[in-house]
Amino acid sequence: MSDEEWPGGEPPSPTDLEAAAWCSRLKEMPSDALLAEFRSWIDTSEANAEAFANAMLVAPMKPAERERIEQFLGQSFPALYRPGRKARAGSPGATIHAFPVNDHATRVKPAGSSRTGRRWATAAIAAAAMVALTVGLHPDSPLQSLFSPARAETYATGHGDIQLFTLADGSLVTLDTDSRVEVAIDRSERHALLRQGRARFIVAADPRPFTIQAGNGDVVAAEGAIDVGVDGNAQVELRLRSGSASVQARDTKDKQSESVPLTIDRPVLYAGEDFAPRVVTAPTADTRDWPDGWVEYRTIPLGELIREANRYAKRPIILDDPKLANLTAAGRFQLTETDRFVDRIAELFELRISRRADGIHLRPQ
Repeated sequence: MSDEEWPGGEPPSPTDLEAAAWCSRLKEMPSDALLAEFRSWIDTSEANAEAFANAMLVAPMKPAERERIEQFLGQSFPALYRPGRKARAGSPGATIHAFPVNDHATRVKPAGSSRTGRRWATAAIAAAAMVALTVGLHPDSPLQSLFSPARAETYATGHGDIQLFTLADGSLVTLDTDSRVEVAIDRSERHALLRQGRARFIVAADPRPFTIQAGNGDVVAAEGAIDVGVDGNAQVELRLRSGSASVQARDTKDKQSESVPLTIDRPVLYAGEDFAPRVVTAPTADTRDWPDGWVEYRTIPLGELIREANRYAKRPIILDDPKLANLTAAGRFQLTETDRFVDRIAELFELRISRRADGIHLRPQ
C-alpha cells in the first residue's frame, strides 16, 4: 500500500510486521524453543505486546490455533473473524474466548485500549492491513474487501536440498539446505525475513526497495545479487555478489548514519542480536558457487569440512579417529555429492571408507 492508503498516512512499523509474522508462525504447532523465543519478544516492550494484540484482532485463525496461543499467554484476544460465520456488513462481529489468566502472564491489550474508540479502530485497521501483508486473509473474512491482497509467502527447504524460487516481483531466491525465508510484497515495498539457513537473493530492478531482515540488521538493495546467511549460533554473514546494497541496524533511530555499504565478494559478519558489522578482508572460502553445491577453501580443518558436507549428507560422514579432524584440507569440493566427496577425501588423506547403517565411516588405512 502507498503511504496515503494507510490509516493516518503511516505504513506499519517493523514491530507491526514482526507481530504479524509471529501470528503466522504460531498458527502451526510451535516448538518449545519457538514459544520461548516468542515469550522473550513479547515481554521485551509494551509496543511489542500492543502490536501483537492488534495482529491477533484481525488474524484469520482456526479456533484451535487461537486457543493454543491464548492458553500459552494465559489470556484471551478479541477476534474480528470467526471461521464458518459470515459477518454482517458494517459489523466486525468480534468474539472473545475466555481463559483464566495466570498470575505471571503478560497482560496484552490492543493498542489504544485506553483511548477513544475511533483511535482504537484506526489502529486495528492498520493492523489488519499489516496482517494482510504477512499472514494473508481468509476468503470469508470481513476484512477481505477492505484491502487489495498482498503477496505473503513462506519458502523453505529440507535437509540436503537447495531450491530456487521466483518471487511475485520477479526476484529470485535460492535457499540452501535447512533454510526458511518469509517474503511480503505489496505496492510500496518488498520485505524478506531470513529465519534460518542461507539464501541468495537476486533482486529484480524495481522502484520499491527490497529489505532483507537478518538478525538485528536490515539489508537494503534496489537491484543485484546478495547472499545472506544465519547460522546455528545466530551469526549473520552477508556477501554481495553484484549490484549495490547496504546493511543497517534495525533498532537505531537514525538508520542512515548506521548504514554500512557492502563490497562485492567481501563478507560482512555480525552477531544476530547485536549490530557490530565486521568486514572480512581475506575470507578463507570462496562460496560464490554454493547454489550448485561447490565451495573452494584456501584452508580448512578436515573436521570442519566434514561438518559442512554433513549439512547435505543423507547419512552422516564420521571420522573414526578424532585426530583426523585436525588435518588441514584445501581445494574445491562439491559438498552436495556425498559419495563423490567421501571418495575424494579418502584419496587425499589415504583413508579407508566403511559404509554402515549409522553413517559413512572414515579411518586410517
